[in-house]
Amino acid sequence: MNQFALLRQHPELIYFDSAATCQVPDVVLQAYTDYYQQHHANVHRASHQLGRAATTALETTRAKLAEFIGASAEQVALVASTTAALNGLAEQLPVQWQAGDEILLSSAEHHANILPWQRLAKQYELTLRYIPIDRETGELGEWRELLTPRTRVVSVTAASNITGTVFHLQPLLQAAKAKGAWTLVDAAQAAAHVPIDVHQLECDALVFSMHKLYSVNGCAVLYIRDALRDAMAPFWVGGGIVQRVSATEAELIDGIHKFEAGSPNTAAAVAAATAVDWLQQQHLQQQLASLRHQLVEELQQRAWLTVLPSGAQATPTISFYSDAFQAFDIAAWLDQHHIAVRAGHHCAQLLLQQWQLPAVVRISLGAYNTADQINRFLETLDAGWALFGSD
Repeated sequence: MNQFALLRQHPELIYFDSAATCQVPDVVLQAYTDYYQQHHANVHRASHQLGRAATTALETTRAKLAEFIGASAEQVALVASTTAALNGLAEQLPVQWQAGDEILLSSAEHHANILPWQRLAKQYELTLRYIPIDRETGELGEWRELLTPRTRVVSVTAASNITGTVFHLQPLLQAAKAKGAWTLVDAAQAAAHVPIDVHQLECDALVFSMHKLYSVNGCAVLYIRDALRDAMAPFWVGGGIVQRVSATEAELIDGIHKFEAGSPNTAAAVAAATAVDWLQQQHLQQQLASLRHQLVEELQQRAWLTVLPSGAQATPTISFYSDAFQAFDIAAWLDQHHIAVRAGHHCAQLLLQQWQLPAVVRISLGAYNTADQINRFLETLDAGWALFGSD
């Protein structure tokens, strides 16, 4: 906690909502501030020294973030958010849509990976299919019969933002590519916790937001495989992506920069590069896995609540519910005791609808959490149950 200014200012706070957004370490905030104090200018088009320095900072960040996922810099666009990237992909995928074509998602998707496809489906009279999530294991259910000759796109999350399950996607993505479908991965929940190698996944596109990797808002990493990058039009158009403009038409640039029209959020990108360096130095996987194991074991001993299944591999995210102590009441009680958790459907209503659950309490752990905090959470939870839930 000593590395996080917000938590130093609020030492009583237990922050258990890192799946929504992480707190930001000092070194990342400093990088963000240093950019504005020392290097701030617009990039790529400035002829002065400060502009060249800002351009170097942005392109150095691109290379670092590409390396983080096993890609090349020419395959990584820096965009505002995962939501922006998924909307852009849905709008600009090079597909000649025909009525009855199919898009395959999973029931674990965040709304950001459902709503753009719903809008597209209404526009072209497409069919949306959803891979179920096994209620006992939390893993992907049977998908082979859902993958048909009419499947044009498979867009799936790498990890559930409710259960934490890390899905084994390679067989699905390989089968989809064999049928000629474009394959997209929402890695927003996975990138901070599991190694990502885009070439091993063999996906056509992958995206995640850096504010879930201990950086600031405003920078997301969008990997686009060469064949898709070259075939796809820009998501939006404007300054910085043109070679020539006349009164009636424009000739656009090629390459990854065509997806970055306008002035980029260079400060957020510089902070993102620092966050990746910081994260790789922390070696958090074992620490968070141990804390997760401690918490799940304790929760499972409480007969009045049910922990959702989390698969063979999981991020440090745990969700539970109680028939006698409602999720929002639990969250409100914990908040009164300075413990921040999330309650509700977590922008993933389909999964809870499939499992017939109105809401769950979600705990998502981060670098600043400790075993003592988990013990304090459990004591507070039990006190709330004794006061409000038990007969």
